[in-house]
Amino acid sequence: MVDRAGPVDDNPLEAAEEDDDDNTEVTVQEQNGEGGDLGGQDEQMQITDPETSDRYSINTSTKSMVGSVLEYPVENGRRYAGTGPDAYFMPNDEIEQTRLNILHQMYLLLLSSRLTLAPLSSSDPPTRILDIGTGTGEWAINMAELYPSCDVTGTDFSAMQPSAVPSNVFFEIDDAEEEWNFSSPFDLIHVRGMMGAFRDWGKIYAECYRHLKPGGYLEVVDNDHLSAYPPSATSSSAQSSQDHISTYISLLHHASNIAGRPWSTAHLSGSLLASHGFTDITTTTLHVPLGTWHDDPEQKTLGKMWLISVLEGLEGGSLRLFTRELGWTADEVRGLCERVKRDLGAGNMRVATPV
Repeated sequence: MVDRAGPVDDNPLEAAEEDDDDNTEVTVQEQNGEGGDLGGQDEQMQITDPETSDRYSINTSTKSMVGSVLEYPVENGRRYAGTGPDAYFMPNDEIEQTRLNILHQMYLLLLSSRLTLAPLSSSDPPTRILDIGTGTGEWAINMAELYPSCDVTGTDFSAMQPSAVPSNVFFEIDDAEEEWNFSSPFDLIHVRGMMGAFRDWGKIYAECYRHLKPGGYLEVVDNDHLSAYPPSATSSSAQSSQDHISTYISLLHHASNIAGRPWSTAHLSGSLLASHGFTDITTTTLHVPLGTWHDDPEQKTLGKMWLISVLEGLEGGSLRLFTRELGWTADEVRGLCERVKRDLGAGNMRVATPV
C-alpha cells in the first residue's frame, strides 16, 4: 500500500512545473457533450470479510470472476493473460506486479502525492471513477480511499488485484477494446501505462467520451521510456551502449508494429483527442532522470525507482513480442535484455526519459 494522497488542488494543472531532466506527458481533457446512451449492466457482488475492517471488504464483479479466465498460460518462464496471436504481450506475473507497484510509487513522488492532475472539485467530489488497465489496482484503491463516497472501478486483462480493498472499489476482468457496457457514466476516466496495448486508440477514446458525464475528464498518462536514447557518444563504451539500446528500441518498434499495437506515444496527440469530441485539452510535461546520477535527493530517488522499473520491464516488454513476431528464441531475447540492462545500469550516460 502506498502513502495516502492528500487533497487534490483546485487547479493542480497550474502547479505542475517542468524540470530539466525528463518529459512525462499527461493529457487531460474535458467532455462537454451530453454523453452517450449507456446500455448494459455493471452489477457488482460484495462479500464482506469478517476479518477485515468495515472500510475493507472482499469485492468481486459478476462480470470478472470466471474460473477459466484465471488459469493463465506460462510461456518461456513468464505468465500472461492469454494466448493466441492477438493476446496482450505484457506478462502479469509477480515480477510484473512488483514493477507496476514501484512505478505507482514513483508517480506518487513525482506528483507530490497527487493521484491525478484532473481538476476535480473538492466541493462537488466525483461519484464514479473508472481506471482502464488498472494493473495491480493501487491507483484505484488510493482514489477510493481519497473519495470514500465515490465508486471506483478498475478494469484489466488480468486478475492481479488484491481482494481485500475499500468497500467502494471494484475490479473487473475486461478487454477495453471490446464494447463497453457500464450502466452509468463517470466523472473521471484514467488510463495509465497502456502504450502498445491497443490496436485502435480512436475506438478507446470514443468509448471514453461516451461513458463520461458532461464536464467529466479523461486523463491519459504514458511514456516512451527509452526515447531519450541514444545520447551523444563521448567514449567507445558509450558507443557500445548506444548499439545495444538502439537495437532493442528498433526491434521493439518493429515487432509492435507487426503485432498491430505500436509502441509509441502517438495516442497522446491533442488532435486525435479533439477528433473524438474532447475539449480543453491540456498536455503536462514533467521530467525524471533515469538512474541515480542527479544531485538532488528527491530526483535521485525518482531516478532509482524509474531505473528499476525500466530494467525490470525490458524482458517483459520484449520476450513475447520478439519470440512471436520476430522468431527469436527466448535465450536470444534474454541475452539482448541483459546487455541493455548492463548498459543502462553502468551509469556512464546521464539521460532523462519520458515517464
